[in-house]
Amino acid sequence: MKRKIFSLIISLFFALVTYILFGIWGIFEIKKNENFLFKSKKKLEFHKKYSEKMHHLRDVDRWGKIENDFLFSKVFSKNDKNKTILFQGDSWVESISEISKSNKLLQDFAKKNEFNIINAGITSFAPSLMHVQYKILKKDFKISPDIIVIYIDQTDLGDEFCRYRKNKVYSSNGDLVQVKREKYNKVVYDYTKLYEYSDLKLGGSINIVLKYPYIKSRYFFKRNIYRLNQIFLHGINNRNVEKCSFKEIRKELLVYNPEAEKNFKKSLNEYLNLLKKDKKIEKLLVVSFPHLNHHKKLYRVNVSDYIDEVLKTQNDKRIEHLNISLTNININNIDKIYKKDYASHLNDEYHTKIFLKKILLNVL
Repeated sequence: MKRKIFSLIISLFFALVTYILFGIWGIFEIKKNENFLFKSKKKLEFHKKYSEKMHHLRDVDRWGKIENDFLFSKVFSKNDKNKTILFQGDSWVESISEISKSNKLLQDFAKKNEFNIINAGITSFAPSLMHVQYKILKKDFKISPDIIVIYIDQTDLGDEFCRYRKNKVYSSNGDLVQVKREKYNKVVYDYTKLYEYSDLKLGGSINIVLKYPYIKSRYFFKRNIYRLNQIFLHGINNRNVEKCSFKEIRKELLVYNPEAEKNFKKSLNEYLNLLKKDKKIEKLLVVSFPHLNHHKKLYRVNVSDYIDEVLKTQNDKRIEHLNISLTNININNIDKIYKKDYASHLNDEYHTKIFLKKILLNVL
């Protein structure tokens, strides 16, 4: 009997030592990811609160001087009596505040025309996320724009179909209320580890030692349950299809998919129908731009065509489509205006003098 008790004590002792060593290892693991973690509890809770409602926010390592930066930026705001222009879209819009010449051009425009300007662009945002974001900006931050600029990227088609379609939540009367965030699946916008590591770091070293082993084990368990479920649903070769890599996103531009078209048009229509109810809005400018592969005839689908078809059914003179075609722009080598990336972002110079300048010429 004494031997059994002694063995049990020894086992518990080694289990405790192992747990503590695992926790100490967690201190180094979290230190390794420190640049990507939240620096305050307030910023962490802000990011968690709103990503739960609209799938994802801006990156921690690039934004967050104040909590609002994760959701929107004030490009220029001088007088509450001035009218407000709200910019929405993906990284093309977000980068207006990061590209110095684009930011200056927008600020000069605001000062000259006496506008307050809000940049609410966030990487990979598409109509469904803008829809929820607009409700939040209006309700929680009292942002009530007079003019809205909505940039629809070509990749929004694939984003809506692959990323957001399965995460959309509607109320009993059919209103879009939420686009759920990713959890325990290690896709591009899965913040689970970021949030948990940040929470541990903010609690101090003892907190990490005590909680890291449990949190890490839970993450490992849930992550692998998800992985096994994906294998069961899609097969071993297609187990990563729901990660929505750029290969999956661009597929909808390479090959026509009627379901993707239907889904995109539904999302855009839902958002425009919401905005049409807001009588304060004087103008709604929907902007689109071709990707390099459109010029190279590699993409068979152009989201600009879908936008035109949706706007035909809207019957609202406040809504306009600015399709920034490059056919009338004198550029000898079309390749030079685009960066060497999969998503066909513009080089900074052309982002300012073609993309943003065209918008500002048409926004009033």
